[in-house]
Amino acid sequence: MTSKKIIERLQQQDWFVECKTEHELALVLNACLDADVVWSNRVSAISLKCSIPVPALIGRSSRRWSNGLWFSNTLADEDLKHYSDITDWFFEELRK
Repeated sequence: MTSKKIIERLQQQDWFVECKTEHELALVLNACLDADVVWSNRVSAISLKCSIPVPALIGRSSRRWSNGLWFSNTLADEDLKHYSDITDWFFEELRK
């Protein structure tokens, strides 16, 4: 079960989590499922797990694709300046 603190943060926009393994990807997508944060095309985040290559960035944006989740393995540093990196925070919160 995902904590209320994580759910509230995932429901906000303009963040990303760096997923280096399939396990990390699954943790992020399961948390998004618990937070009712869907993919940009309104598909459940967990249903797309198999089609996302790792390593990848998973994020939520007010600037992209209808405010839904997105993934990328090609975003440049310039692109990332617009988003908060919550990677360390996210995985620390899961450990609590």
